[in-house]
Amino acid sequence: MERRVGFAGMGLMGSRMARNLLEKGFPLTVWNRTVARCEPLWSAGAVVAHTPRELAEASDVVVACVSDPAAVEGLVFGEDGLLAAVRPGFRYVETSTISPALARRVAGALRERDADALEAPMTGSRNGAEKGALLFMTGGRAEVHEELLPVLMAMGNRAIYCGETGQASVMKLIGNTMISFMLEGLCEGLVVGKKAGLQVETILEMFMASGFASPYFSFKGGAMARRDWDTHFSIDLLVKDQTLMLAEASAQGVSMPGLAAVREVCQAARAQGFGAEDIAAVVKAVEHAAGLD
Repeated sequence: MERRVGFAGMGLMGSRMARNLLEKGFPLTVWNRTVARCEPLWSAGAVVAHTPRELAEASDVVVACVSDPAAVEGLVFGEDGLLAAVRPGFRYVETSTISPALARRVAGALRERDADALEAPMTGSRNGAEKGALLFMTGGRAEVHEELLPVLMAMGNRAIYCGETGQASVMKLIGNTMISFMLEGLCEGLVVGKKAGLQVETILEMFMASGFASPYFSFKGGAMARRDWDTHFSIDLLVKDQTLMLAEASAQGVSMPGLAAVREVCQAARAQGFGAEDIAAVVKAVEHAAGLD
């Protein structure tokens, strides 16, 4: 607890992750591009930094959870970015979903300054962030993974070491690819069933009694049945991750026609104005295509 922790990004996930760090006793400084989003944690006892550089100056470890690779670029390398305040022994934890290449670039820049970075993308959605029950996938030096476990375990309940820097980002993109396929299968199945006169609840009951049961189907299928689009993971962010995965697959010489097709459905949902809604809202695009508006 003696290590001072900084947190960058007060969004849907980050604000909840940062609160868990504060409640677990870590001295906490927070930063967000929109300063007003820091106010709840400031009221709870956190210090507010005005720039990423100031955040790094006030912290021994900085954890970042921001929206996309461009935000990470600005946070680390931008004017008044945290890199300007990096010094020997400093640690950076990147929990955002970014490309493996960017994760390696960030780690390389810190190591040049006798500091280090751990990539730690996570899964668990908003509920996991709220409860401190996230699953982290880490990449980097094994000793840095071990060193930072107390920080990670203040926000989650498990951290799986994946290997060198870049491999955790690939692992996270694989996970979100699986989510994409499960989501599309669920949406298409429910819409066909609806047109055939089946009840959503009956379809979900069958799913959960079968060999392909998954809590994901209850979670997202239940939201679809209730028409609940409250955001846990937005369609916009899923498309961002699908795009990152397709780029990585291309770099590795792997064809992913299935994911490319699923991304088009998610893009249709965005074009219909659902991008900021939860990924469960993709079902509305499938319904629209089936004439069930």
